[in-house]
Amino acid sequence: MTDVAKKIVTMMSEQGVAGLPRNYELFYEAVTGANQDLTKEVARLSGKTSQEDLDKLGRRYLAHHHGHGVFEEAQTRMATQIKDVLALLREEQTSLLQYGKVLGDSTVKMGSRGGSDNALLAQIVNLLSEATSSTLDHGKKVVVSMNEKSTEIKKINGELERYKKLANTDPLTRLANRRAFDSHIAEVHGDKKAAMYSSLIFADIDHFKRINDSFGHIVGDKILSYVAGILSKTCGDDAFVARIGGEEFAIAHSDTTEKMASKVAEEVRAAVEDKKFINNKSGVDYGPVTLSLGVCMGSEADDATDLFRKTDQALYASKNSGRNRVTRFSEIPPGNGKAFKDWLLYRRQ
Repeated sequence: MTDVAKKIVTMMSEQGVAGLPRNYELFYEAVTGANQDLTKEVARLSGKTSQEDLDKLGRRYLAHHHGHGVFEEAQTRMATQIKDVLALLREEQTSLLQYGKVLGDSTVKMGSRGGSDNALLAQIVNLLSEATSSTLDHGKKVVVSMNEKSTEIKKINGELERYKKLANTDPLTRLANRRAFDSHIAEVHGDKKAAMYSSLIFADIDHFKRINDSFGHIVGDKILSYVAGILSKTCGDDAFVARIGGEEFAIAHSDTTEKMASKVAEEVRAAVEDKKFINNKSGVDYGPVTLSLGVCMGSEADDATDLFRKTDQALYASKNSGRNRVTRFSEIPPGNGKAFKDWLLYRRQ
């Protein structure tokens, strides 16, 4: 980690980058290779890179730390586009009112002369023709402008959705982050019927501190990414998988049974145990890497917070029983083990 820190500081110094925490984070992600696209972007930076350019990169790749500015900027742009649309509508209303006045005046003139004066009729026809042509032309321009504004608004909405996704994504593992997980669980437990048939699994990498101490945090980060990939692949698309702590993961299922949830947990445990964590260049074996898991059904909990604590209690029982195993909360004798974490960090207001 000391070498990484030195490399980051050197790079920032050579490129004249201010020593701000958000800049350090940007270079850390690039240097460790946690995000390959960001690594390429940073490699292309020159000594003339402004703080504004760096913040743009931050907003693009690390939205969880730049969310407020991103949403504020998007809201401003959205408000401008809506204001322009309203101005176009008011302009169109004025044009139509003027056209209506021309029609009204023409009707009055035709009625007052009985429609017998050919010169007057010709004058009125010309006037109406010009007014109609002008109104139609103006209408076409308004349609074009409205389409342009609509396209811009859709683009801004797309950017907001992308930033929202980034803000709810763990930058290292690309899984849902803790905020997204809490929101998902709160939503599930907002429906009592859905909560009854939901399950929650906590998975914790065994002796992860030992891995970091022995091989360094860069290796630790890569193992976290590998484990996250195994979880995503093994659990499938029906599961909500998140990284909720340093080496802790959560897997949430809806419309399931305890037997099905336990089967998934066991498949995850076996998949990680079977994976060989070896450096292809040096041949160094970083293993064994194993998981301890705890399973609890929503029907066994009073609410989301109670579910978190009971699932954690099941995980604790796995750790206390020798690790690398799956424990169901329903298997734990009353009063055995303990739940020691308040999991619901991002409470729904």
